[in-house]
Amino acid sequence: MAPTFVISTGRCGSTLLSRMLRLHPDVLSLSELLSTVRSRHPFGGETDGAEFWRMLSDPDPAVDLMVTEGLTVSELIYPYGRGRFDPAEGVPAICHMTLPMLTDDPDTLYDELAAEVPAWPSRPVADQYRALFSFLSARCDRPVVVERSGGSLNMLPQLRAAFPDARFVYLTRDGADSAVSMSGHAGFRLMLVGREAARLSGVRGPDQLGPAQMPMLPSEIGRMLADPRELPGLMSRDVPVTAFGALWSEMTRDGADELLRLPADRWTMLSYENLIADTRGQLTRLAGFLGVPANRSWLTASAALVDDGRRTGAARLDSRLRAALRRSCAPGTAIDKAVAAAAGVLLHVPL
Repeated sequence: MAPTFVISTGRCGSTLLSRMLRLHPDVLSLSELLSTVRSRHPFGGETDGAEFWRMLSDPDPAVDLMVTEGLTVSELIYPYGRGRFDPAEGVPAICHMTLPMLTDDPDTLYDELAAEVPAWPSRPVADQYRALFSFLSARCDRPVVVERSGGSLNMLPQLRAAFPDARFVYLTRDGADSAVSMSGHAGFRLMLVGREAARLSGVRGPDQLGPAQMPMLPSEIGRMLADPRELPGLMSRDVPVTAFGALWSEMTRDGADELLRLPADRWTMLSYENLIADTRGQLTRLAGFLGVPANRSWLTASAALVDDGRRTGAARLDSRLRAALRRSCAPGTAIDKAVAAAAGVLLHVPL
């Protein structure tokens, strides 16, 4: 089974795209599966079913705290208050986002997986993912697997190595609008702190941070990274939106070069602006790439998810701040235009 991965910088409409794909009867829309486990285990090496299940199901204290503190975001769709699991005690990581996208009864699907996955043999981590894709595909009777995790663009080299037959959909959005959305998101604020900590420590990235680097950091940054209880304070900090523009540019730069190394038939590009303006046309093109029919009923139901009256985030800013934000996004915007040209996609950039 060759999966398709939707990759992006995040905060670019990928959750909306997951919801649209969920409506297609042939598509298994896996939302935020990779983000559930990316910090727990690399794709390399082997693991047995019991350890793989712990990677999927062990609660994430930071996500649980986001829910209990009311820092919820659109990706978190578990039926809090009605489901079996309580964020105050710990919700299995895969239940916050992935399973509720597949079923209205995520607790039952969780139980089925808990009875199945721990018994799997030891094998490469990528093969455990493939087995999970196959199990869920058969269980849900949806043969085409599409995984979508926000902020996954920088994972492209790992994904290419782990899944040589995979295909990719690059979803992008105007950098200034993405940056404004990032500025109000706890996960991206924490990412910004992690990247600053990596810079101060002299390591390649946040994934290289460990106990040895913590003494090198200012105490405030160390606390934010080490203690989930610092998240509410992080959300109240005054962080310039231009910092998120620079973050968007950096993430775009890190992933786009790798994208252009892919064979042309292995990837395509969508933009959020085009998806909103021409939902049926863009989804018809995506369906052709995925090899599924663009049923009229699916296109109509997907178009109904679009909020035509929604204003772009950057349009709400003071003109001088908006101009400064666009300058911070300029390197990433130039890269996006190059990728769009390679993909034959015309980007619409809001004023």
